Amino acid sequence: MIGYLIRTITDIKQENTMSKKFEYKYKLFAKIHQLQKRLYRTEQNPGHSEDKVWFREMRIKKLLNKVRER
Repeated sequence: MIGYLIRTITDIKQENTMSKKFEYKYKLFAKIHQLQKRLYRTEQNPGHSEDKVWFREMRIKKLLNKVRER
């Protein structure tokens, strides 16, 4: 009885997990989206973190290259 419950729980857990590849890509896309939101905020609010625009654009490019290489 207990073995059956444990097996059922592990089967449910395994069904809900993404493959490592897509989990990794999801994290990269989440970071890219966060940086894009910050860039948009800077465009809409002049003077807000203007010195960081170049760094964020370069970071987005690096993250996109990581997504493409896998």
